[in-house]
Amino acid sequence: MASRTRVSRSDQGSAKGRRPWLVAAGLFLLLAIVAVPSYGYYRAYVQPANQWAGRVGGEVVVTVGQVAERIQTLALLNETSDGSASAGGNPFEILRSMVEDELVRGIVTELGVPTSEANTDTALRERFLPTDSTASAASEEQLEREFREAYSHFLTRGRISDNEYRELIRVQIFRELLKVEIANRVPRVAEQVEIAWIVLPSDFGEEETVIDLLRQGEPFESVARVLNTDRYFADTSQPGYVGWVPKGAFPDLDEYLFDESPGAGSILGPIFAKDGTYIIALMNGPTIGEIQNEKMFGQMRDEGFERWMEAEWRQRNVEIQFTSEDYRWVLDQVENELPASL
Repeated sequence: MASRTRVSRSDQGSAKGRRPWLVAAGLFLLLAIVAVPSYGYYRAYVQPANQWAGRVGGEVVVTVGQVAERIQTLALLNETSDGSASAGGNPFEILRSMVEDELVRGIVTELGVPTSEANTDTALRERFLPTDSTASAASEEQLEREFREAYSHFLTRGRISDNEYRELIRVQIFRELLKVEIANRVPRVAEQVEIAWIVLPSDFGEEETVIDLLRQGEPFESVARVLNTDRYFADTSQPGYVGWVPKGAFPDLDEYLFDESPGAGSILGPIFAKDGTYIIALMNGPTIGEIQNEKMFGQMRDEGFERWMEAEWRQRNVEIQFTSEDYRWVLDQVENELPASL
């Protein structure tokens, strides 16, 4: 007769007691399996997007995710506006611009610079209304219809809302208003020198050879005609000639033009600046006088704006946090989100 194995009540109770633990352990293992890819997704996509990239006075104003979104937007708008398949810009430069936008909004408000939504409407119509000769003969109703159609098409292709695009336009207007406000504080009378220059690419590498030619008697104008890359400040009819330059218009050059007082007839350089390498012929000055050249006054205004913004960055405790990992994450997001044509 087969023997039967008897299970005591204590053994049965023990087995029943272990079942909840076994179930709990199974659930824990299942959650762990699900959680690993979920955590990986969070680390790869969610966490970087929420990481702060710019703060003003301790308050977060820009996140890493917002930098990626702005680059995507600008790339799409570039393609929509002129058909160029260009990216939306360097991530770090875009970040600085976004933080600066926040400063501009605050400063314009604090200074009480008059702003109006009508300015934004005007700017939009200037961009999207037809500019050909037949437009003047069109009725107001027709022009409005054409504007709305062109603007709506632009927004659709650029994947941006009316409010978002208006905000981009609005901050551009704020910048211009602020520049005008600062320009009013730039004095018209300044210390100046009369110069000609040759601006070479930063990687030119043969600067000393050029200077030797000039010191041996080669006419400055002849060398400038061949080598000068500046096509804005230099006179096209007299290659290399810039004219009277006020102190402060080109801060990188001030110590050479003014502080060291080398004297008229001197050849200065090479001077390595952020926008190129300068070789300068000092013709007259320094002397104090009124700024006559409007390009130079505009340059003084732009430099004044930059100095203003630098001071605001310090005073308002602006912080930038953007690592190489953030940089790569942003570029990856942009590449994944933009159409293949871009």
